[in-house]
Amino acid sequence: MILEATHTHLYPGHRGRISGLDRITDIRTGLDCLVSFSDGSAAAARISKSEDNWRLQTVPYRTAAGTDIPEKAWVVCLEEDSNHVEFRILDKAQVTNS
Repeated sequence: MILEATHTHLYPGHRGRISGLDRITDIRTGLDCLVSFSDGSAAAARISKSEDNWRLQTVPYRTAAGTDIPEKAWVVCLEEDSNHVEFRILDKAQVTNS
């Protein structure tokens, strides 16, 4: 599963599309995934169910311009229609050791 970001980093309000997934119900909690950014960089991540929403935690990565982005965690909302599944970053979350 790949979360396709439309920017070089994630932030509250950011929206993107998820590829390799037909329905939200196909996600098992604690799933390893990849976040692909608009500049061609990528970060390994883990998505898990968190109360009414989802939690996404990314490992540190470097943007194509050379900016180091530390490990971060996010509260994420997933939405689907008949064609695809999308994600929306709702807020920052505390980074946890997994």
